[in-house]
Amino acid sequence: MPRLAEGFVNELKGRIDLYDVVSPYVQLKKSGSSWVGLSPFSQEKSPSFYVHPDKGFFKCFSSGEGGDAISFIQKIENLEFTEAIEFLAQRFSIPLQYSEENGSSAKPAVSRSLKSDLYELHKLVAEWFHQRLFDEDQEAQSTRKYWLEDRGFSLETAKEFLIGYAPVDRFALGKYLNTRNFSLPVLKKSGLFREGKGKELGPAVFTGRLMIPICDKIGRICAFTARKLEQTPEWGDRKSPKYVNSPETPIFEKGNLLFNLHLANKEISEESEFLLVEGQLDAIRCWDMGFRTVVAPQGTAFKDSQALLLYRSKPKGVVCLLDGDNAGQKAALSYVSIFLKSGLDARFAELPEGSDPDQILIEGGKGAMQRIIDQARPMIEYVIRQKLPDLSTASPKQKETTCQWFFSSLAEIDSRIALEGYLEQLSRLLGVPIDALKSDFLKFRRNRTPAYRKNAPEKENQSDESDRLTIVEEDLLFLLLHDDRLASPLANTLDMSWVDTRPVSGRILAKILSETHAEGTHLTRAQIEDLLEDDEERRTYHRLAIQEMDQKETGLSLRLARQCVNVLFLRSLKQREDFVFSQLKGADNDSDTLKKLSQELRSIRKQRSQAPLLEFTN
Repeated sequence: MPRLAEGFVNELKGRIDLYDVVSPYVQLKKSGSSWVGLSPFSQEKSPSFYVHPDKGFFKCFSSGEGGDAISFIQKIENLEFTEAIEFLAQRFSIPLQYSEENGSSAKPAVSRSLKSDLYELHKLVAEWFHQRLFDEDQEAQSTRKYWLEDRGFSLETAKEFLIGYAPVDRFALGKYLNTRNFSLPVLKKSGLFREGKGKELGPAVFTGRLMIPICDKIGRICAFTARKLEQTPEWGDRKSPKYVNSPETPIFEKGNLLFNLHLANKEISEESEFLLVEGQLDAIRCWDMGFRTVVAPQGTAFKDSQALLLYRSKPKGVVCLLDGDNAGQKAALSYVSIFLKSGLDARFAELPEGSDPDQILIEGGKGAMQRIIDQARPMIEYVIRQKLPDLSTASPKQKETTCQWFFSSLAEIDSRIALEGYLEQLSRLLGVPIDALKSDFLKFRRNRTPAYRKNAPEKENQSDESDRLTIVEEDLLFLLLHDDRLASPLANTLDMSWVDTRPVSGRILAKILSETHAEGTHLTRAQIEDLLEDDEERRTYHRLAIQEMDQKETGLSLRLARQCVNVLFLRSLKQREDFVFSQLKGADNDSDTLKKLSQELRSIRKQRSQAPLLEFTN
């Protein structure tokens, strides 16, 4: 795979402004030299998310997250490091720079990700399928007839959603891709082909079907839904299913995607609601008819991870359009639990039994759909009506059972304000005293707490010492990152064998000091970041770099660094002493060996008062 050129990552970060990276996700307000907003990673009412464009760092105090532009995109878009680089380069129109294949750089460049190759492949395949839709053969003509006449969509809509056609010939796609520069492992992991013999590529998964590309939340094609047509080959004795979806791959997880979210996100605001429908063609019809915030799950049950995707867009809420049959009602109840836990307000609209949004819009137009949306009920009211159709005759026990159903979801809510609001709604709609309802809820929450946690002290009552426990390498790395004057003295004073490189902070410290010793001067932030090799090292570095250091006391960093060096020095002596003791046990009656080991012990003990003194260089 091609590798990004050395230094490109730092060049990329130098050419983008962190404010521009974050502002599409967080509404930021100026606060001194920084910007502040509500956390995109957790629910909060008071802003605790800070962006420091001049330093290139962000810090979220409610979730503990922090880092630079790349780590922000990694977290918010759920991307790997190389994917986040590619995402930022595309967003800010910065050409990716790749190293020469046979370059002799001493430092490894960043590999182009497998996922990047798979996204490129899916884009190319989607375009090929789309071209096949407009061929002049009988298969393409039949497919266009289905799209235009049977489904009532336009060719403009087909172009907008890159609708395509997979030919009946199951080897046609493979033949086309043989002319393109994709490796066999990438093709085999794409989910587009069946298992082949040995190193051969198997036949295509999709044949004789209408192809609907599925995009991730930032608009990259990652999979397909394929609709059965008249010419679709049957599966032996079994009938071919109406819909076939791509299998899960490194770039496609059904539970982490919502169809059309990449387009709906551009239309959503704090004053508008997402429209959740069940199928992709329903979503396309809604979009076509002006309902531009429509999304759909990928043919599976709605999940917490999908609700989180919606929550991050900060909508007013979600309107769910579900079938009015038993299956639709059952699905609605599972959705309510997810919405409550995620912090999303939702309303539920029941469709006439046997109909779907596509049919309603075709027969009744936009007005018919809008009337159904306007009649959608808030989720608390919807559940109560489902469980207690005739509330006037409901017994106290039935009301208690309904409350208990809500309690399991309400107990997962972090926001005290949201919890109070839902309990008040429940109290009002069921006609039960709020004090009694709160009392029962608190009892429920106590009873579901595991026994081993009931007597555990609250976090805020625990000693702060547990939060302060660090290793000396981390303390020294923190000081080094906040005082450049320490770099050269430490590199020339510290014996690298004293540094424990098993913890992440130790590895980073050793790299910085070794490079500083070789260069003869302290490293810039960009040079340090270029040394970091994985996400764990980058997280540790950003966490320590973001933390503030109290510089009020003159000479504080030097004094603390001296203490750290002394600890490392004494620890190394202790390790040597322990080793000598282990040899003494095996020396038995060998007088010469015993004498040498005893002398070494005395030498070690004399050195305890001879720790090297760290001094700033002039």
